[in-house]
Amino acid sequence: MNRISDTHIEEIRSLTDIVDVVSDYVRLKKRGTNFIGLCPFHTEKTPSFNVNPGMGIFKCFGCGEGGDVFHFMERVEGLSFPETVRLLAERAGVQLPEEEGPDEDASEKEAAYHALRFAARFFHDNLTRGEAGGVARAYLKQRGYDAASIRKFGVGYAPDSWDALLLAAEKQKIGPDVLAYAGLVVPRREGNGWYDRYRHRLMFPIFSHVGKVLGFGGRILREDDTPKYINSPETKIYSKSRVLYGLYHGKNAMRHREEAVLVEGYTDVMSLYQAGVQHVVASSGTALTVDQVALLGRYVKTIVLLYDADAAGQRAGLRAIDLILAAGLIPYAVQLPDGEDPDSFVRTKGGPAFDAYLREHRQDFVDFMLAQAHKSGEMDAPEGQAAVQRAILESLSQIDDPLVRESYLRVAAGKMGLPDVQLRPLLTGMMRRRKPTSSASADRQHGAPAPEASPLSAPAAESAPVDNQDISEPHAEPMPPEKFLHYLMLDGGLPIVEYVMGHMAVEEFTEGPSRELATELVRQYAADAFDRKRILGGGAGEGVQRLAAEVLTQLSEPSMNWERRRNISVPKLSDGPREAAGSAMVLLRLRHIHRKLDRLKKDLYRAQQTGTDMHGLLQEQAELLAYRRAVENREFLSTT
Repeated sequence: MNRISDTHIEEIRSLTDIVDVVSDYVRLKKRGTNFIGLCPFHTEKTPSFNVNPGMGIFKCFGCGEGGDVFHFMERVEGLSFPETVRLLAERAGVQLPEEEGPDEDASEKEAAYHALRFAARFFHDNLTRGEAGGVARAYLKQRGYDAASIRKFGVGYAPDSWDALLLAAEKQKIGPDVLAYAGLVVPRREGNGWYDRYRHRLMFPIFSHVGKVLGFGGRILREDDTPKYINSPETKIYSKSRVLYGLYHGKNAMRHREEAVLVEGYTDVMSLYQAGVQHVVASSGTALTVDQVALLGRYVKTIVLLYDADAAGQRAGLRAIDLILAAGLIPYAVQLPDGEDPDSFVRTKGGPAFDAYLREHRQDFVDFMLAQAHKSGEMDAPEGQAAVQRAILESLSQIDDPLVRESYLRVAAGKMGLPDVQLRPLLTGMMRRRKPTSSASADRQHGAPAPEASPLSAPAAESAPVDNQDISEPHAEPMPPEKFLHYLMLDGGLPIVEYVMGHMAVEEFTEGPSRELATELVRQYAADAFDRKRILGGGAGEGVQRLAAEVLTQLSEPSMNWERRRNISVPKLSDGPREAAGSAMVLLRLRHIHRKLDRLKKDLYRAQQTGTDMHGLLQEQAELLAYRRAVENREFLSTT
């Protein structure tokens, strides 16, 4: 694969708006010169994730993650650096040297992405240029799709041949094993060779939300062929439960309207988009999943479900409602007139009429559930009514926001003809029985990748071999360097909060009032509203209030023993707030590292006594010693 030059990388960086990129993953709000939102790398309810467009960097004050736009994409998408550069180049319109195909060191995923890009171009060229694509072009014309839509969605044609893609890929040095990994070819039954998965089909490439080709849906062009659609199999880069067709094309419209319309198929999305209804996606033939809802939650507050009138469609709508509510989003349901689907409706009546119909005929989830219950006859008997009422309360229990939940409870009570005081105890009981969500599960619900060990805000090359969960242990009393840092932040306001928390993670402060005070200061920074009176007045809790009062009135500088032991500068107010803060951060990190080293010494002694393998412990000790040297040299302070 051709090496990407530094010149190209800097060109991509200069043309890339980090706010626009991050907005594909995080719903951002402007605060002063920065933008804030909920961190995609850990679960949080109060925004601590900041994007600085002027410097082109991001920083989470909660987990410590930070860096430039390339690091963000590497981290959030799990990509290699070359993959990240090519993805951002496509986004910025920067022409990079043509790939000669992945080299021997390329990862399997990188090779598969290359093969999928090639296949998408191959299918599209066969549709738009090849003589064999005439049948597919005629079908699209008959359906009313114009050239712009075909190009926009990358629609293509798979030739009526067993090996057309195989042979074309071979000329580009893309082997059948890579094509198989990408789900493009199938092994022959005899075990000697491969054949194309898609033959004589209209091809719809399935894009990720950032424009990477992940797979395909192939529709029949001969009515006697089966099945009607062949979709890419599950692969290591394509999981249909985590992908929404049309999201890449419609995400800007969704972000603008804060609403998404969920339809059933590829052609529905294309027809609506072409008619001007661009905030539309399809779940690609699967029931809506937690991951898909989380993906939409990055862009929208409301999801409108277009469901089929049959029993299966109604059940799918009911299942989707609970997922949407649990994600903190607002669900609505719409049923089109009998005999209509989104494609037929918009072709005969137009996009504006479709948009108007959605606004006028949407039902909130309470109305939808009651309407379906009446339609199915469940409301005809007392026990059926009780079951429906219980189902509505179960859906209400999914809502975390107490004000939203209370509002819906009153609405539901009125529509069911029951006093809300009668329903409230039942709802409370249901909520108590709900199992608390584990942190890993919560991360998945937020659409975040599984968190890696956080590097104590240090750059990747100097990462601390200490997990955030192991940075500090619960202590009744914060350490002296922490108190000194709190004094500096409380005294210096937002500029010092930005400096300190730009180099520290909240988890590095001792659990309890010290960490709570750091969290409150980050919240105030995110809101661009420093309020010392709120803290001293008890607005952030009594423990925080007492600690703040203590550090502001009884400041004690860290022990001189540290300077004598390791020749480390002791923080002094006379050095100025930033220099003093830097020295205090060094001391605090060294305290954490030394505590970890002390534990390792005990573990090594026990391993030696019992004859246990010590290799892992010795490796960890070496990494900690190396990181201690980096901290002593203040390398983490020189990176920002």
